[in-house]
This record gives sequence, C-alpha cells and structure tokens, in this order.
Amino acid sequence: MYKVLNSSGLGVGGKQNELIELALTHGFNGVEVDMADLVGRHDTLGKQFACQFLQSAKIDMGTFMLPVDIGGTDEQFTESIAKLDTILDLAQTLNARCCYVQIAPNNEHYSFQECFEKHQTRIEQIAEKFEASSIKIGLALNASDTKPADGNFKFIQTASELLPLVKAIGKPNVGICLDAWEWAIGGGTVEQLTNAGIAAVVTEVKLADVSADADVAAIKKSDRTTLPGEAEGSFSVELCKAILESGADLPFSVSTDLSSFANSPRGTVVSNLSKQLDLLMTGQDPAALTKAAAEAAENEEASEEGEASEKASDPVATATTE
Repeated sequence: MYKVLNSSGLGVGGKQNELIELALTHGFNGVEVDMADLVGRHDTLGKQFACQFLQSAKIDMGTFMLPVDIGGTDEQFTESIAKLDTILDLAQTLNARCCYVQIAPNNEHYSFQECFEKHQTRIEQIAEKFEASSIKIGLALNASDTKPADGNFKFIQTASELLPLVKAIGKPNVGICLDAWEWAIGGGTVEQLTNAGIAAVVTEVKLADVSADADVAAIKKSDRTTLPGEAEGSFSVELCKAILESGADLPFSVSTDLSSFANSPRGTVVSNLSKQLDLLMTGQDPAALTKAAAEAAENEEASEEGEASEKASDPVATATTE
C-alpha cells in the first residue's frame, strides 16, 4: 500500500521543502499538495520552478484537492476549470495517484435534484479530461458540516446519499475519497463499502476516528482522534482490515484536526503517524498491541516481584545468597 503525508491538519505547517524532507525521513511514498498554490507558482515562475522540490526529492504528489467549484453557478464552474489542463499536466508530471473533490452538504443555488444533476454532469466532464491519465478522482463527503445557512438547499450529507452520485457518474476513474471520520459521522459503514466493492469505489483513504467523548449531534472538527486506532477495534481498524481483504491498492494518510498536534515537535508527529499507518495498513490494531504490551510488562513485573518475595521467604535461598 501507498503512504501519503497529509500535512493540512497536522499542525506541522512549513515550507514545501521542509514537509517533503519530513515525508522522506519517515518513510512516506508521497505528499498531499496544495494544487492552487502549485498552479500559482506555475503561472508566476514557470513549470520547472513549481515542480522542482518534489522532482529533486524524487517523491510523488500523492494526492491533491481539485480546486474546482463543482456546486457553483455555471459561470463559476466554467471559471474554476479554466486551469484544468495546467492542473492535469502538473499532476501527471509529479506522479499524482489521485485527487479529490469536496462535496458540499448544502448549496446556495440549486435544489437537491438539480444540484445532483449538475454534479453528475460536471464531474463526468472532468473525468473525461482525466481518462487518459491514471489519476483517479474521489468525491469527499462533508457530513460534519451539515447545518445549512438560511436560504440554502440541502445537498449530500450522508454516506448513503454519496454512493448514488458515484454510481450515477459511472466512470471507472471516479469513486470515493474515503475520510473515515466523515464517513462514520455520515452514518457510513464498512459493510456499505464492501457491498459496493472497495477496490472499485474507493480512490484513497484518510484515517481518523471519532473521539469517544464526541457529541455526534454537535460534532466539531476537533472531535477527530489524534491518531486512528487509539481505541481497540475502532472504525479505522475495521476499515483497514476490510480494505486488505479486498485486495485494493490504495493511498493511505492520516487526517486530523489542525489543533491535534499544534504543540508537538513536527518530527515526532510525523514519526508517530508513519508508525501508526504501518500497523493499520497491515491489518494490525495499534490499541490492541499497546494493551498487550502493557499487560505483558505488568505480568513480567508481577512475576519478578513474586520471585523476589519467594526468594526472601526461603531461608535456604536467603542463606545461600548471604
């Protein structure tokens, strides 16, 4: 499997070359790139400048958010895809595996059905442009942001509403950018993904679990766990096991809230993420391993104390020692 450093929510912000160095040091295969920033570099100083850090480091652009206004008016959408050829060229040059489109849970302009049809047509248009490449497009659920402002129309807010959009588009290079936290908040299950065919429907995986003390009715971005698999048998653990069983070869990253690691050294944060991903990507349960190690240490300590006590109460052993 393919390990991506997603720095957007890690509290490990820094210059692009610094993040690339962290990714290389801790065994990541690719990094998530801010495509809007990259296009700006391209337009200002040229393609060679835009690509130089990733190319010289020999690390991939693992994934990126496609900066396209899928839910906007026709004029807004047309304007937002003006740079699509440049985006695709940069992505191919930097060996991107996938990209994703944020699906807003409400819409300012269109009713549900009209918005659904707009999304279907527009994503099909982008998918056709991407067909000649190996880059897949994932639709990202935003179930945690489901309170529409006055006058807005409700749109896709649950996992069961997102799957029909993927099916309606019907393109082999379009699927789900699976943020485990958003999927769980949106009522999604591992079984839904298994039934849909994980290898066919999932384009990439972003791991985080819902904190045990979270109020799902009033969910906050900070209700993401700092590391996936902190609780034994968590959603992320079960999800990773199902992906392994499916045989799907997917990019994996950890996606937490910006506040999660704000006060921790960047190197330590990225090292911990890498180790956690290594366990999850091989079907292991980090919390169960931690628990087993703690129990083993306790048993060893108890055994040593028992031997010492037994030895102290044995007069022959005591005399021999003396």
